[in-house]
Amino acid sequence: MLIKKTLSLVFRLAIVAACLAYAFWGLDFDELFAALKEYNMLALAATVIFSFAGYWAMALRFNYLSNFESGNWLCFKAFFLCMAVNNIAPAKLGELAKAFYMRRECGFSLSRSLSMVFWERFYDLNAILALGVVIAFYFNVKMAFIPLAIGVPGIWAILWVLRMYPTLSDKLLKFLPSERLKEFLAELKLQLVHSVSLKMLIFLGVYTFVCWTLYAGVGLLTLMWVANLPVTFSQALAVFTLSALGMAVPSTPGAFGVFEAAVVFALSLFGIGKGEALAAGLVLHMIQYIPVTVVGALILAKSGLDLRKIRESDDGLNESGAS
Repeated sequence: MLIKKTLSLVFRLAIVAACLAYAFWGLDFDELFAALKEYNMLALAATVIFSFAGYWAMALRFNYLSNFESGNWLCFKAFFLCMAVNNIAPAKLGELAKAFYMRRECGFSLSRSLSMVFWERFYDLNAILALGVVIAFYFNVKMAFIPLAIGVPGIWAILWVLRMYPTLSDKLLKFLPSERLKEFLAELKLQLVHSVSLKMLIFLGVYTFVCWTLYAGVGLLTLMWVANLPVTFSQALAVFTLSALGMAVPSTPGAFGVFEAAVVFALSLFGIGKGEALAAGLVLHMIQYIPVTVVGALILAKSGLDLRKIRESDDGLNESGAS
């Protein structure tokens, strides 16, 4: 286990080091600072405020996944907590912390909370893939989206097997080494058999479309208004899509380095210099990082959750649902 964790850490650090080298190699810092000085501060403030509309949409979607049992405000807080933990802790721990938070606040089983988080993240991957397919063929950057193009249909195939062959699924689940994973997939199978319908999948798709439209809006406003870069709408959308893919790459908390490299690479496709591109990447990243981390850290502090126990404990499924 220790060797596996060490190799994973080395791999992630190697990715970050390579991305930082790419983003900063040959950088003209004078160009970087000159670009930052030209930014529209009023536009920056308005974009930060606008970003909260997207966060509220995320909360509405998560409340929908709870069958509207959780309430929008609680889901709003859960979103910030999740993002803050992902921004300060390794291994995307925020998703698990969010599940524990929902279990504590709503009395849900951890497996049910995890399944809600799964549907949320899975549809996000579908959104990135949908955007990526368009961008990849339009701007000829197909290689960047090959892992998603393989992984997302593969998950759909697994869900189809769980839905169509529940008895076979029960037999296969017995071979899984992790009790937490067994419980989660068992809950997911029950949902697929008894709760998941075409209507539910379509409505979740509509919620996800709204979430990602608002999320993309933050990127477009930053690039075209705050930074005032000479890019078209479709080019700015391509930059946003590649930056979103960068956020999904396993790396350090907050995806520092990887996100900036993705923005620099994307903007370089449209003739934007490294100084201007890195300035835009840094500002866009801070818009997405600072507000949610500050608010989420306050919510985490009040929640009483222990991140170390969440990360290390394997008996969370056996604990009581409510605190």
